[in-house]
Amino acid sequence: MDSLGALNRRYFCQTDGKRWIFIFVLGFVFVLGLAILISSITYLHNYNKDENVPESSVSSQQALKNSAPKAVETKGAFQKPSVGDRCSSNINCPDNAVCDRGTCVCSGTYLASGKVCHNVTNLALGKAVFGSSNQKGTYTNKGWQNVVDGRTRVTDFNLLFHTSYELYPWLTVTLGRLSIVKSITIYNRIDGYGRWLHDVETRVGNSTDWAQMSTCGTFVGPSVTGGVHVTECGKLLYGMFVTVKIVKPNYITDDRNARGGKNCLVLEEVVIAGIVV
Repeated sequence: MDSLGALNRRYFCQTDGKRWIFIFVLGFVFVLGLAILISSITYLHNYNKDENVPESSVSSQQALKNSAPKAVETKGAFQKPSVGDRCSSNINCPDNAVCDRGTCVCSGTYLASGKVCHNVTNLALGKAVFGSSNQKGTYTNKGWQNVVDGRTRVTDFNLLFHTSYELYPWLTVTLGRLSIVKSITIYNRIDGYGRWLHDVETRVGNSTDWAQMSTCGTFVGPSVTGGVHVTECGKLLYGMFVTVKIVKPNYITDDRNARGGKNCLVLEEVVIAGIVV
């Protein structure tokens, strides 16, 4: 009897376990189906909403999108360094420039124009020259070109630039194009009388009007035979003409040619260091 009761209890326990498993699976399937149904309804609702958006609204949204600022793509882009850029070393600067106190500047014999360093050259070489006078009977007007022919250490008197005796003799070099002038060098004669070169002022300008030109500098002197005198302009000067002029009466008293303070401007060569703009 007891064995039969135990068997019945085991049967009912197994039956109850299967029933609860069945109920759990049925509930899980119900919840899963309900979730799928809700998702489908939500998707269909949003789809119908998008389909019903007015065309004008879509156009407005597109226009707004197009008008929004776009990010500048700099990835992979390389910007060539320029004169004036900030720098930490020479490698950050353009060709012919160095990093000086955190800024790229042109080095050595180079000058900046358009943020690029250009090599300084002799702007006077072979250019047109005119002067206040020629020494009478010495040479024709061609002699004015002697001062820009590139020759120094000249021993032939006829290859010098030589004015007549006058109070304030001068010469002007026509550069031909707007240029930047850095310095002006004058070469005194080597055949004697070097002391006659004194108080030489140099100016740069866009006209030959002395009063309208900018002063590069003045060599006070007096010079000596064969002297070479470099005048560094206090700042870079722009112009198409350069004038070299003795601006004070002659100090010499033991030469009759200097009576009344008269001078004469005698030079081997004028070198104008700069670049063409």
